Amino acid sequence: MRVLLVRAESTGGIGVHVDNLTRGLRENGHDVHPLVATGKGAIPAIRHAARRAAADVVHAHGLRAGAAACLAVRKRTVVTLHNAPSNRAGELLLRLVAQRADVVLGASHDLVDTAAGYGARDVRFAPVVAPRLPAPTRSFQELRTGLRSELGLAPDDARRVVLAVGRLAPQKDYATLLKALVLIQDRHGAENVPPVAIAGEGPQRAALQAVIDRHQLPVTLLGHRTDIADLLRAADVFVMCSTWEARPLALQEALRAGMDRIVATDVGGVAEVTAGYFPLIPPGDPEALSRSLVETWAATTPPGVRFGPLADGLPDWDSLWPGPDDELKAALDAYSG
Repeated sequence: MRVLLVRAESTGGIGVHVDNLTRGLRENGHDVHPLVATGKGAIPAIRHAARRAAADVVHAHGLRAGAAACLAVRKRTVVTLHNAPSNRAGELLLRLVAQRADVVLGASHDLVDTAAGYGARDVRFAPVVAPRLPAPTRSFQELRTGLRSELGLAPDDARRVVLAVGRLAPQKDYATLLKALVLIQDRHGAENVPPVAIAGEGPQRAALQAVIDRHQLPVTLLGHRTDIADLLRAADVFVMCSTWEARPLALQEALRAGMDRIVATDVGGVAEVTAGYFPLIPPGDPEALSRSLVETWAATTPPGVRFGPLADGLPDWDSLWPGPDDELKAALDAYSG
């Protein structure tokens, strides 16, 4: 088949998913044409690219790209939803996609239910799979020492390092994370606030840094990083405080890296990924987040030692989750019809 894969500008999970699909489809002999289409020019760009590629299927990712594809072409149109609508404009886009797309795919089961509620005729689950982690570049101790040094921690500082990964954007809700750290500081003293590293870049950097400076929090904004796998191996705790996620790639990667101390919000498909092995907290709740961080900080296993109290019962995550073959099959099944 000739497939036009459309997405908006994205360096996160959508971009990774489209790259995975592009590679898998090409390896199976299909003619794939990726397109980044944004803004007012998205509809004519999709129409022109579909005509030039003589596409059999137009597969768009995300609400905006999906709505543009539905308006641009009359070919078979598949739209993958990676996020739920967060405002009235998003609801209108989802209604358009549900009414016009031949198939709507949801990256988590709650998105499938949401699309069905908006009237989608054919809506199915399609997993978003995190790529396998690259091999470590250094030993575990070297990675750990390097991260702690980057955060300015003294060699004898025994506090656990908390890592968050994701864009500095409202969806990731780092404002609630900072509020939780202020609560810990006020109640337990500055010496008991866990040092936090946030890997990611985005529009909220200045606002977050202002809060960090005002309260003198031990939080370092690492910016865009290409060594996420090494950071995950070096940190003690992974925190994800998002207001919305489907099947978050960073969480999948953290679990694959062997992290057994996870603090995450119960949103979207997070419960599907963690499969009941970790307690989840409500989104936007600094009280709940501060309690979870304190409980993790107070755990008996020394910092730097994996295999905490949950480790003996943790599964082989890759055997539990859908894999690349499932990701590709969901797309191909949606294309045929």
